[in-house]
Amino acid sequence: MCIPNCPDEILADNQMLEKLYSPGAMKTRIVENTTNTRLELQTLLCALEFLKSDNENIIYGKMESTTIYTDCRTAIDLLRRRKRLESVHYRSKRKGSALVNADIYKSFFNLYDEFSPKLIWVKGHTPGKTRIGVQRIFSEVDRFVRNLLRNYISHNASWVDK
Repeated sequence: MCIPNCPDEILADNQMLEKLYSPGAMKTRIVENTTNTRLELQTLLCALEFLKSDNENIIYGKMESTTIYTDCRTAIDLLRRRKRLESVHYRSKRKGSALVNADIYKSFFNLYDEFSPKLIWVKGHTPGKTRIGVQRIFSEVDRFVRNLLRNYISHNASWVDK
């Protein structure tokens, strides 16, 4: 979930955060032939691309701040790993071959530099009775996306038994 131009005091208020969330504002994209980790990084990249597109449509001024909530630990760790990844030109230590997700890392860093979003890790898949604020929103988004995926598979995949 990505909330542009949102002050920290609003983000800390779980009730206010839930009011900002709008299922109708969700943007989705079909991604095929990927892995779990790559998909999570592609989702982060997609969010930043949507922000870039939205920002280009803003008439007055530049976007001030953006906070991105993610349950993808790899995405959070990318910033810590950036210096080393760039210094070895996105190649593995052992084999010296290009990293599988090098393309996404580079694209992420380019967009990160443009927006400097605050990345916040949120524990995903928490028990329903302990969810508050962002976790409740994550649960709703997860349910929404799973339903979209089931619908997509049932209508488009030739290998699905009907």
